[in-house]
Amino acid sequence: MTVTGSGGLHGELIGGSDQSPVPVELVDSVVGSELRRWLSPADRAALAEASQQAAVAERNTKIAWGTQPPPAGAQGASGTDDSAGAPGVAGWAAPISDPYRTTHGAMCRDVRQALTRADDVIVQSVSLCREETGLGGSVWTVAHWP
Repeated sequence: MTVTGSGGLHGELIGGSDQSPVPVELVDSVVGSELRRWLSPADRAALAEASQQAAVAERNTKIAWGTQPPPAGAQGASGTDDSAGAPGVAGWAAPISDPYRTTHGAMCRDVRQALTRADDVIVQSVSLCREETGLGGSVWTVAHWP
């Protein structure tokens, strides 16, 4: 068993046998609903991956995430150059609790997800629970009870 300096289990012990990349169809089930509406699909995927790392990190460790703006001259759906001064999107994810087992038997962890834009930071706390994905892999998704 691995114990951290802050008094909690981490790493492979709670990450499972294989910490799989988040499948595209599960990305939205990892990102909190408040942040989801502010983020593009690529931004949500970046936050989902950071949240996977945070779920097995030492408590209060900030895992940074970010995406780059489209290359200069890239045209969006409107046919205009969408890169004119558009900054990349960034934020962080951090575990704020030790891992715990729910009454439903799931291994879970509370994670704070954040989006930073201009002079504003949007933060949401979510409970992520480990789900097996098949072939020994696992992904941490927002808790949902039957």
